[in-house]
Amino acid sequence: MNAAAIALLVASFAAAVIDVRTRRIPNALTSAAALVALVVHLPAGPLAVAVALGAMIAAFLVGSVVFSAGWFGGGDVKLLAACCGLASFPGAIVLVLYVLVAGMVLALVTAALSGRLVSLVRSTAAVAAHGVPLSSNTLPYGVAIAAGSFVYALSTLVPVLRLSL
Repeated sequence: MNAAAIALLVASFAAAVIDVRTRRIPNALTSAAALVALVVHLPAGPLAVAVALGAMIAAFLVGSVVFSAGWFGGGDVKLLAACCGLASFPGAIVLVLYVLVAGMVLALVTAALSGRLVSLVRSTAAVAAHGVPLSSNTLPYGVAIAAGSFVYALSTLVPVLRLSL
């Protein structure tokens, strides 16, 4: 496992623990992860650093739109952007797909355990059909980011888990 994958796991798991406890992801953690993302790509040269920076910027811009819709918290967006920098391109695309699947599973399990599964399905259908914004973000999405990061890192070691784009 390379330094970027290790940093990805450390940052995302630390963020998940903090997010579950406080429902916040600290800026110091996301900033440090973003800086590490640039540093770990330095040995590969300036182009690799630029590509990692581009992955972070793209994730942050898309995440800002999602944040504006009220679907993600600001800390989630910053953490995911830093994680995308660690995965760089094209790994960031695969990472985001794993995170989205993990988020879906987290939402379904949380809703089922709280007896709100039918409500979740109805509100999701309303969003899909009419663009109705969700009322609130009640999930510690840092957990989904950590789970997606874990599967991404594992997929770099186990070829059968790799998504081919």
